Amino acid sequence: MKGFLVFSLLYFFLCITCCARSPYRPTDPLAPTIITQWQGNTKQYSLSNSHLQEGPYFHIFDKKYFFDHLLPNNEIVYRHDKKTVTGKSLSILIENFLKEIKQNQNNFTDFIILKKKDFNWRDHTGLIIAKFKQHPFVLKLFIETPESFVAPLAKGFEPTCFFMMGGGVNRHLIGFTRIQNLETLQKKVAKNSSWHRYVEFPRKWFWLSKDTQWITITSKNIGPQKTRSISIPGTYAIIADHIDIERMFSLKNKNDRDIAMQLSNYCKQNIDPHINNYAIEKNTHKIVPIDTEHFPTMVGYNQAPECNNYLQWYSRLSLKMLKDTLGRNKQERRTSQFKRHRPMG
Repeated sequence: MKGFLVFSLLYFFLCITCCARSPYRPTDPLAPTIITQWQGNTKQYSLSNSHLQEGPYFHIFDKKYFFDHLLPNNEIVYRHDKKTVTGKSLSILIENFLKEIKQNQNNFTDFIILKKKDFNWRDHTGLIIAKFKQHPFVLKLFIETPESFVAPLAKGFEPTCFFMMGGGVNRHLIGFTRIQNLETLQKKVAKNSSWHRYVEFPRKWFWLSKDTQWITITSKNIGPQKTRSISIPGTYAIIADHIDIERMFSLKNKNDRDIAMQLSNYCKQNIDPHINNYAIEKNTHKIVPIDTEHFPTMVGYNQAPECNNYLQWYSRLSLKMLKDTLGRNKQERRTSQFKRHRPMG
């Protein structure tokens, strides 16, 4: 009960920080704002918030990179098998899965739901993770609309924290970092003889629905430019190799904690250090990081600090969250609002 009260109070103060404003207080003409709409449509939705920064909206999605890393239509060999399936066949299954979601079906023909807590079944937006029933691949499906995109406080406590720490980042945006960061991590690990022998990564591809609508995002008073625009897919997915897990890492296991933190530090925490992001794969017995989103971008680190243990890591992350959510003065807010974004690295 005590933990619930602490959680409720913290969430209450976070909500106040994000949106509380006296109705008699004049509107700030320099308030950082994003305006969203379907590409080719005139209906607009907007969000003004002091945490909005240039990076998440204009330096994460790279259209050329995205299309260069789409799921191929030709044959794909299974991770640990000579069997193959065509990307075209997988796409057909995903399109049908998307149709079943929008029809509010509970049982799906070709997929088993693995995670749905970040998905809003009422308006069919958010992130849903599922496994193909007949193929060893996992699907991470991201869906947003112009309206849901500008409603960060409606997505729960954790997404709210990421939004405020990461300069307005959300799961839809951070998903675009997963493959580019995966390639960076693979190169980094390949350079180290020890990690190279013990660490594996699943393959990943982007997927785009044939009927995807694009969301146009226009910013005002964010970054060096007064206004700018970008368009991103409203629905996309990441397909990854399914990992047959022998066991997940545990905070109770000192060896697990040491290995996870050492690997994260070696990769400059570009990989999420959370202990449940690491698993031992059956058969190979290698360490496999499950998620590869760019962690510094997600939590707003310009340069993630190296940590000796999880107590230190959680402490620093918690202090950063409190500073970002409750401890910034007006000058700090203005500085972060207009600063030029540093590239992901």
